[in-house]
Amino acid sequence: MLVDPRLGGCLDRGSDSLLVGTGLGKIQVESAVEKAAQLARRDGGTLILALLGHGEGSGGAALHFVTSGKRNDPPLTNVNVTSLLNDTLNHPGLNGLVAIVDTCLSGGAVPAAPDVTSGRQKGDVRFSLLFAATAHQPAYDMRLSTELTRLIAEGLPGAGKFLKVDDDLMERLGERIRGQQPGRNIFDGGSRVGDALWLARNHVAFRSGPLGPIAKQALQDASRRVDRSLLLSTEEELVAWLKDNEHTTGGGSWIAVQRLREVQAELEAGRKTLSVISSVFGPVLTEESLQLVGVLAGLPLDFVRQEPPRTLRDTIEHAAHHGSTADGQQRALAHVVAAMAHVTRHRGQLPPEVLAWAQDLELTAVLNSRLDELNHQPDGDQAPRLVLVLADDGGESVVRVDAWLLFGRAVLSRSRFPCGAGHKELKRAMAEAVAWALPWANIAKQPMQRIDVAAPTLVLLDSPPEEHVVRKQKLAVNYTVTTRWSGLLTPPIGVTVEDMLQVGARLLASLDDSDCCGPKWLQGEHLQTVDHLQQHLSNHGFGQHVWALSSLPESDWDYVAQELLEHAPALVWPRQKDVSNELVIQASVGKHWQALPQQISHAYRTHLSGASPSDDDLGPLATVRAAWHDRDWHAFCLRRADTIVSAPDEMASKERA
Repeated sequence: MLVDPRLGGCLDRGSDSLLVGTGLGKIQVESAVEKAAQLARRDGGTLILALLGHGEGSGGAALHFVTSGKRNDPPLTNVNVTSLLNDTLNHPGLNGLVAIVDTCLSGGAVPAAPDVTSGRQKGDVRFSLLFAATAHQPAYDMRLSTELTRLIAEGLPGAGKFLKVDDDLMERLGERIRGQQPGRNIFDGGSRVGDALWLARNHVAFRSGPLGPIAKQALQDASRRVDRSLLLSTEEELVAWLKDNEHTTGGGSWIAVQRLREVQAELEAGRKTLSVISSVFGPVLTEESLQLVGVLAGLPLDFVRQEPPRTLRDTIEHAAHHGSTADGQQRALAHVVAAMAHVTRHRGQLPPEVLAWAQDLELTAVLNSRLDELNHQPDGDQAPRLVLVLADDGGESVVRVDAWLLFGRAVLSRSRFPCGAGHKELKRAMAEAVAWALPWANIAKQPMQRIDVAAPTLVLLDSPPEEHVVRKQKLAVNYTVTTRWSGLLTPPIGVTVEDMLQVGARLLASLDDSDCCGPKWLQGEHLQTVDHLQQHLSNHGFGQHVWALSSLPESDWDYVAQELLEHAPALVWPRQKDVSNELVIQASVGKHWQALPQQISHAYRTHLSGASPSDDDLGPLATVRAAWHDRDWHAFCLRRADTIVSAPDEMASKERA
């Protein structure tokens, strides 16, 4: 940062500018400082000196910088920092010294005032010292230099063109550094007229200029709530106004000022984010990939599809100012950064700058979780997936279709499509839900192939979702339809969602069993009555098997299915009541077991097209239906568990024998 011409502005002299090691030695360090002071004198510049490492001293005595690499070495083998700083700032012709000391006990580096005023320069010196901890206090993990580097990178609103060792800088460092107390020492007896000593150019004033249109609008909207005539258009103006009005209390004005403070936090978060991702991800982004980032971050479709395309600044500002949650966490920013990491293929270890940014904004968990969700692609499928939940609210008919658009396990968007009673209304709502999802897939430039349809028991049995005609074709013709039972989203009466999630978890564990080679087939004697079935199921643990029927019972099929789905939310049964050869169906299911349920969809699509299956055992699979429970569906239901309520009591007469 210090040798970046846009920031620190120091002259980079190559190997002479940086000494690193645990055995540098006193002579080498003092010689390097002497040479640097002579060059600064020749150039008429300020000398910046940073000592980072281990410091020793006792009882507030002079600090010694451990250059020998050995703890508790005699003081003569290490550098007396107090003496070094005093001798350096008194070097004739030097235009000032700014020192940063990041060691334990670094408060002991402060030169005594009489030594400064009676030195060779007779007090005609300019000196700023920034130290990591008091003379009696340890320092940890290079916190001073780490946070100072971040501040230089981000800039400090309201601090002017330069960052100085002043109140603003110390206040911000104090907010960021925990476990130690940083401090400063300033001496200005210089006779020269000119700018005060500065450490670095202020990145805010140097780089950002005016705010982008979205941030500026958010600031103007918030300022007008305070006073219609108040016109704030820069972050610096906002900081100055809040400082002048920090004691405003009471009524609507107080609420409006609070909103301005929220905008200030949003501006800061957006600025930090833009600074990091511009350098880390910016060089490889295109307008097309940036649009995909907006989709994967879950930004609104009308924002993402804007022409001309949105810029990187637009994307960050929209997330910062329109994606905040009630508790102030900038989750939308974390989703944008996760999407950028995914799009630019940083899918393993995130770059250090991004990890530091997430830690600073307390978004590490959100960022990691979102990235894991985006990276979870079943079978490597990089296309969005649509989940349709057919909700009956305990009545006899579906009353709405809830639509969720997923990428991996990340929810990109959601919507709700009400429908009236009857098959025609349900078909219309499902068609609207599919049409709603297609623009997202088009932006992702991937054909949407997978649709999960979750339905309550009666709808699942009587109105097969894959057979619904959507856009003049059966849904199964264009999409791989996986049918789910919605009991984990609306548990039957007398069953809690936690019960059902446990049943599902046990089922997944049983499917992981290496001995599992197919479903558990029920025989005719088990299906004579619901009582017979319940007696049989009582001998098997919940979630112990995927249950399967090669023929349907003569009566009470809906009650039988309900019992089985409550026992294990995965079920295989024949599409038609008349089955010519049950053994053929069982053999086909067994052969293709590892490829279920997608293979059922493939077989059914082949059957609809009239083509001959390439596998003789694939044909019988087209006569089979399945309500399937797998890890992706379980994860989806777990995420929604907090919003799930049990079905109304009216379900009792419909769903229970």
